[in-house]
Amino acid sequence: MKLYGRNWKRDELAALVPDIAKVAGIRQLSETDGPASGARLIQIDSGGGLRVELLPDRCCDIGQVWCNDVPFGWTGPIGMSGTHSVGENTTLSGLMSTCGFDHIRQPDTDEGRSYPLHGRMARMPAKIVSCVSDWDGDDCNFRAAAEATQFVLGQATVRLEREIVVPLGGRTLTLTDRVTVLSGSLPLMAMYHINFGFPLASPGSRLTLAGKDVPDALSPDGIRTRPSGAGPVQVVLTGDGEAPPRYTLEYDGDALPCLQTLRNATDGTNLFCIEPATHEKQPRAALREAGLLEPSGRGATRVFSLHMSFDPGGHTAGYA
Repeated sequence: MKLYGRNWKRDELAALVPDIAKVAGIRQLSETDGPASGARLIQIDSGGGLRVELLPDRCCDIGQVWCNDVPFGWTGPIGMSGTHSVGENTTLSGLMSTCGFDHIRQPDTDEGRSYPLHGRMARMPAKIVSCVSDWDGDDCNFRAAAEATQFVLGQATVRLEREIVVPLGGRTLTLTDRVTVLSGSLPLMAMYHINFGFPLASPGSRLTLAGKDVPDALSPDGIRTRPSGAGPVQVVLTGDGEAPPRYTLEYDGDALPCLQTLRNATDGTNLFCIEPATHEKQPRAALREAGLLEPSGRGATRVFSLHMSFDPGGHTAGYA
């Protein structure tokens, strides 16, 4: 693996650093103050400039991510929240929030059932199955595996098995979700709410899909949807200025055929979201009429995978 400017074999590195946790690794922590007090936190430091926070009490969603101290995710005024209620305050903070798997987007009532904003899974605390440093020859990956289950009496039960992998010395993250219907049946819906603030979100930022500019994505404010395209999809968000930071997202357009973007440039907010999804932005009733809400029965499984790359550009945060 490459670490601190050169390639190393495992034995060479072990002679200098017998415990890799001295320079990089994965730790389980907890918050002690503010709205997040009591919440669990997993921190992964790749040793290559990438630092990732995972949020077990939000189905192991992704909190803030830094690369060379440049922040990538959006953090709202109240920061991260814990397991307790914060009333009507918006607690979207973090790089990625899971939407689904019974519903996505705005609250809706369909066939006599009510569905909350973005579904129920994001509110479910996860069980951490493992946090390990996984060596394969001379390469090492930091792996966090989590499991969360949503259950509503009289409705379908859905289980999420999530794995997040960060390579030692790297600047990438791969998230793989295995979603299984344990009982009953429902249309499986998913949307990955990937949230950016300063410096990635700014008036001069640029978004590309499959190498082509998406000129209306960041201006003006609003929500827009477009087809992802079939097969492998690459979305790139580039910040403003000289040698700007850049974020790259790769996913399967057949599994997530809709790409939604959201821009809110209000003073004090400055939020831009990339949101690959299984369904277009329509009410459930309209999706059903179009034949797009086919239920999945017990044992049905869907797999979603996101590969993220982080480039801090030519600057470390806070320095000219």
